Amino acid sequence: MSKKTEARERVKAMREEQARRQRRRERALRFGIAGAVVAAVAIVAVAIAASRGSDGPTPRPDTVTVDGGGIMVGDPDAPVTIDYWMDFLCPHCQEFEAANAGAIDALVEAGDANIVYHPLDFTGDTYSRRANNAFACAADEGSAAEFVDAAFAAPEQWTSDSLRELGDSIGVSGDYSSCVGDGTYEGWAADVRDTARDAAVTGTPTVFVDGETLPNTEWTPDGINAAVAAAAQSSPQ
Repeated sequence: MSKKTEARERVKAMREEQARRQRRRERALRFGIAGAVVAAVAIVAVAIAASRGSDGPTPRPDTVTVDGGGIMVGDPDAPVTIDYWMDFLCPHCQEFEAANAGAIDALVEAGDANIVYHPLDFTGDTYSRRANNAFACAADEGSAAEFVDAAFAAPEQWTSDSLRELGDSIGVSGDYSSCVGDGTYEGWAADVRDTARDAAVTGTPTVFVDGETLPNTEWTPDGINAAVAAAAQSSPQ
């Protein structure tokens, strides 16, 4: 065989080998794309399943009212209900608390009324929502009223740490600390705005006594006591 023939044979063999390699690369590419598509579909399926699995009712505090918008303190069978819409960073709410908390506490302790706290975030935004979540956490541990008193006594731009310290100061135990850190009831706290809208509440504080608006001219111990007494007289016996 001449050198030219040998050269042609080598070139032919080289080209055939190159062709075989090219076909292998093309097959590998096709399989790789197919595998990537399968993997992508699997990832999407897992994501969809996870999102569906995370759907469900928003966690609510144990003591939440039937409409989901408040936390009751006192005897559920008391003849009169005081609905109090407030914001833990609302200065007027702080003034209302300072003037009237003692009178309301006395009515609740005597069984003459119960009070439903509706925490909103009109004033403090993120800080109020943190406090609202912590309030719900405290309510689960039976310390709702104590939390309200302490939070209004020293309002601040709440953090998880400062809310834990607040809980420690009033002796809240149980799962309070982890509940605050996990933001367990932040979703519920956000939903309270919807019930405020349904009740035509546009500012804080707003107070109802047995469904009737208590005008701000009666935001005094005497005014609240008189409104509760009048509501009790008109309540079915």
